[in-house]
Amino acid sequence: MNSDTPGLSQAFPAALHLLTYDVRGTMTATGQPKPTRQTGLVNHTHQLLRGLAEQHPTTQLTITRTGADLPGYLGTLRTPEGHLVRLRGVATGFPQYLGDAATGGKDPARVQHFYEDLIDQATNPVWSQLARQYADQVLSAGVDDLLVQNINPLVALLKAEEHSHLPAKRVERLQITGVIHDAAQMHARFTYLAQRLEHTRAQVRLIAVSETIRRALIAAGVAADAVRTVFNGMDTTSFLHQLDAVRHHDVFSQVRQRNTLDAQARVVLLSARRVPWKGHEDLIEAAHLLHTRGQLDNTVVAINGAGLVDTRTPHFERDLEQMIAQRGLGGRVVLLDALTPQEVVSCYAGAHVAAHPSREPEPFGYTNIEAMLAGMPVITTAHGGPAEYIDHGHSGLLVPPHNPTALAQALHRVLSDPALHQRLSHGGRAKALTFGLERMFTAYAHVLSRTPAAVKASL
Repeated sequence: MNSDTPGLSQAFPAALHLLTYDVRGTMTATGQPKPTRQTGLVNHTHQLLRGLAEQHPTTQLTITRTGADLPGYLGTLRTPEGHLVRLRGVATGFPQYLGDAATGGKDPARVQHFYEDLIDQATNPVWSQLARQYADQVLSAGVDDLLVQNINPLVALLKAEEHSHLPAKRVERLQITGVIHDAAQMHARFTYLAQRLEHTRAQVRLIAVSETIRRALIAAGVAADAVRTVFNGMDTTSFLHQLDAVRHHDVFSQVRQRNTLDAQARVVLLSARRVPWKGHEDLIEAAHLLHTRGQLDNTVVAINGAGLVDTRTPHFERDLEQMIAQRGLGGRVVLLDALTPQEVVSCYAGAHVAAHPSREPEPFGYTNIEAMLAGMPVITTAHGGPAEYIDHGHSGLLVPPHNPTALAQALHRVLSDPALHQRLSHGGRAKALTFGLERMFTAYAHVLSRTPAAVKASL
């Protein structure tokens, strides 16, 4: 792996190729919004785009996103931040290899098998096709500076080099910044990454979004000096303005009325995609425990994220509905309908406490920060990024993952103790304000910046 040339001033890239999960915006050819899969990674991508718009507005952008029907150029996209982006795509469905005929989605066992278990198999069709697709997008885009969001596109690029889909001379020009957002079930990919970093001709720099992820990379063999931790950030000022606006217009009352929530009831909010690892079932079970003890009076649990499901668990919303009914929690636990972006913000403004009991480690947890900015006490699980920025008892409460009993106890504490509620509210908001966009983007800009020698070599 090449290294930076020391002692030289640095220049931010004039052009940047961002490889990410998905991106929001309007296609200029049609004037229509592009359908977008909403995840924390998409949120993070747009925080970076906001930072680019503010600090480096002339940088030309190409974005390659996953989930396209066919790989290649998709058109020009105008992002909400004002960028005009050349949008490209890779096809990542692979139904012939990953599909589950019973559900119509992806089979989690097949995903694990191809992405992890067979990562070193040269004939693995999933990695072979990903390597070719990403190589084609990099060659067609013609941009040397790559910002690669998460492990799969990074591994695909390294495999493209390994199997000569990218010419050696082209690889030598590449300046790759890989941002690693997840560590769960990634050990084989992390190990492959560590091995290839010793041989790649590209210059590769790694960012981990938490110390948990950095430690996992190092444990897999990545050199400690090859990866830097940069916590995620967001435009806190903009979000606070959004909170003020939805409070002024009482937007949450519309959400309450449409979803038949008691107008006087306190709301426990779970704001997340409806996927099993986010811990919905643990929250429902915790609500059941509180209800049977008579400790859920004048309180309703509201779960947003309608339609935001994973292709590996396409029927999870139906499963949640059945669990709520079986526990006799109709009216006590409510799956909210589809919300506008303003209504999502209004949930933070109108709820009493936020619960985010993720079973797998959260890379960061933007929903925690948003809830904390709104002054809501946050109860979340004691692993991943949140365990690094939440001070238990001061800026939030931490509970063991996959433990409804502990979650119920924490909820009861906050619901029954106004002084604790106020302390967590104040402490959480103060902590959340430290995760501003400028801090994050400045750190990214430092890593992305290239030395004059590298710029000259790319000409």
